[in-house]
Amino acid sequence: MIKPSIRSNFFTNAHPLGIKKMIENYIEETTSLEPFNGPKRVLIIGGSSGYGLASRISLAYGANAHTVNVSYESEPKGKKTGTAGYWNNVYFQHYANQTKQTHKDFNGDAFSLEMKQKVLDYIKDTFGQVDLIIYSLASGARKNHETGEIIRSYIKPLGQTAYGKTIDLQSMEVVDLSIEPANEQETKDTVYVMGGSDWEDWITFFDQNNALADGFKTIAYTYIGGPNTDNIYRKGTLGKAKEDLEAKAVALSTILNPKYHGEALISSSKAVVSKASVFIPQMPIYVSCLFDVMTAHKLHETITEHKYRLFKDMVYGDKRIVDDKKRIRLDHLEMDERVQEETNRLMTSLQKDDLLLLKGTKMFVKEFFNINGFEVDGINYDEDVDIDKLIETYKTDDYLYE
Repeated sequence: MIKPSIRSNFFTNAHPLGIKKMIENYIEETTSLEPFNGPKRVLIIGGSSGYGLASRISLAYGANAHTVNVSYESEPKGKKTGTAGYWNNVYFQHYANQTKQTHKDFNGDAFSLEMKQKVLDYIKDTFGQVDLIIYSLASGARKNHETGEIIRSYIKPLGQTAYGKTIDLQSMEVVDLSIEPANEQETKDTVYVMGGSDWEDWITFFDQNNALADGFKTIAYTYIGGPNTDNIYRKGTLGKAKEDLEAKAVALSTILNPKYHGEALISSSKAVVSKASVFIPQMPIYVSCLFDVMTAHKLHETITEHKYRLFKDMVYGDKRIVDDKKRIRLDHLEMDERVQEETNRLMTSLQKDDLLLLKGTKMFVKEFFNINGFEVDGINYDEDVDIDKLIETYKTDDYLYE
């Protein structure tokens, strides 16, 4: 019997059957939408959860694309259930292999040259070239393969302490949270881990090995947000990393456009529930209030609907919305002036106890549990789960565990 194990707002386990049901839901949601003409050979760096997984499902089922994913997840071992991303990959393989397309997973260090070589070899042998590379890697650490040093990233403000609130998922209380400002080295390390250098390495490596097709596109995800999250996000260490990512897009486009008639894109996504949400002051409060406002105005999108719209309308369609820096503004519904004003008003007027009763807060908490396989509708959490049997049942050679 698997119950949620939460330590300092971090889930240390996942429920395989809940994850299975979530993958089913994502696929059903996507197949209910209108198919579109998109890329056929897609590589996703970081496709085991969040935006990356939503992108993979959108393209596999919306555009009938072949997909290759690189992610780093922990498999079940002993009493450990394995990570949610591990089971996301397992169940995606199970369902996607019923399609006519080819889908492959590589599990290991996406930052390493060895992994890049393995993926390149597979793609060259199987597809020849790729039409699209999505960079959606979210890692707290990156190994410098020249020095062997592990470099870590930091979610911190710059210049001054950030104060705010978060939700304690164990006690279900709204608690104060403050984070001291980053120093120069911590900022530099965050840019190294979460900036655009590895994205550039992947594209350059594939370019040098003739693995990019004519019309090739690559896209990376950013978050811009507004005044409610500015101090800790855009004006913090994460913002510096995103600035680096966005600069790399400009540099890559100067290569891809003349050589492949291609482009490197940055898409600003909407605020969603992620594993890091609860560690960013004010972010859980902002997202909860945002969900409440956008739901009331019938503007709320699930993460799958959000990414489906990105590829159908803005990357491969004629409804692209860009800002003065040529970033795709898929977040335009969130950043609507009326939505931001109402969200800010709700954030400042609610008392702690009232916040937990808010519909948007309940959505936020439920989604946080859902991405780890818990509180998923239709799952009996009082039943025992035989993890060894699940592994044997769903084992496939298309999921390579390195």
